Amino acid sequence: MIKKQASCNDEFDPNSLSFEQALEKIQQSIQAIKGKKNVTIREAAGHILAEDVTSPLDVPPFVNSAMDGYAINASDIPQSGDAELKVTGKSFAGAPFNGSIKSGETIRIMTGAVVPDGADTVIMQEHAEVNGDNIKIGSEHKAKQNVRNPGDDFFTGDTIIKAGERLSPAKLGLLASVGVTEFKVIRKPVVAFFSTGDELKGVGQNLEPGDIYDSNRYILFGMLQKMGVECIDMGVVADIKEEIELTLKEAANIADLVITSGGASVGEADFIKIILDEIGEVGFWKIAMKPGKPLAFGHINDTIFFGLPGNPVSAMATFYQFVQPSLRLLEGESITAPVKLQARCISKLKKRPGRTDFQRGIMSSDENGQLVVDTTGIQGSHMLSSMAKANCFIVLKRDAGDVEPGETVEVQPFNELI
Repeated sequence: MIKKQASCNDEFDPNSLSFEQALEKIQQSIQAIKGKKNVTIREAAGHILAEDVTSPLDVPPFVNSAMDGYAINASDIPQSGDAELKVTGKSFAGAPFNGSIKSGETIRIMTGAVVPDGADTVIMQEHAEVNGDNIKIGSEHKAKQNVRNPGDDFFTGDTIIKAGERLSPAKLGLLASVGVTEFKVIRKPVVAFFSTGDELKGVGQNLEPGDIYDSNRYILFGMLQKMGVECIDMGVVADIKEEIELTLKEAANIADLVITSGGASVGEADFIKIILDEIGEVGFWKIAMKPGKPLAFGHINDTIFFGLPGNPVSAMATFYQFVQPSLRLLEGESITAPVKLQARCISKLKKRPGRTDFQRGIMSSDENGQLVVDTTGIQGSHMLSSMAKANCFIVLKRDAGDVEPGETVEVQPFNELI
């Protein structure tokens, strides 16, 4: 009888780390970039804040109206029936009323305008009856309604954004709202990447028998570009040990993180692990994950290294699950577990126990507004069309088996990377 060795097609492999173990080991080994730089607010989108930002003023900075209407003193709200008040002026945003309100008086006021001295309540215009220079109000109103007070959002000295947070458009607006226009951020990581394989040809080249176009570099470039990092495409490197080693050394000298695709398995021409053992250190892991069992992770001096599988779906899945959070940690971002939802599966899914399976799915709402998910079809790791159709991973736990239609499954919606 032939003695079979463990292969990437095996579901149970005693030498494989679980998906969770691999993720934990990778994340524990990553230290944030130390480099900081000053940027202006127009340069800051997508960067990670390096230092806490505190507010130099109260927001809002003055008592202002939350409605278009009439500013009054609450003592003029009648206990019952109606009360008539005299309109003595106007307050607009940027053009406040110059004076104060006396008992029996009111002023016309717009949203965001300063509430004048003597007033503490705003009656919305739809609840006031206008009669020439007077208005009539009822007894249903409450003191201090429709008024925004200084510090309702935050006070002077409050931390408004913490170090480690990514600067979204909303956060940039928050900084602008308190007049902060320059601050420190973590510099963006530099990522060098290349593909390995004699069979790979660039787009535009002629294909000879046995050749295929290299899609992985375009996938990696797109995903890295979405993450906003500085990326260096080093092309395709032939399956020649000396050339791969030279390219790895060059990449490690210019980048914070190096990614290769292909060459991380156990074939005769798969040199990544051999080279990494010689020039760096590598935790060469077989991960109990499908797609994406072969994954090399390690360091070349201080540079982080990921050797992704050559199959494009495997490369995308491992990038999404491992490289993406690693780059965020490298930037100093505080990361949390990805959002996962429960959905009713409307198709049969084939699954053998032994590996955590990230099948590609199409998530939508049914006629009752309930979340459902369908398979994209055949789940081969070479079938890039399955990823192009999908908007989520259907995450099937390591010990799970086949899924029947109608069963509830866990789904991980894609973010902007895919």
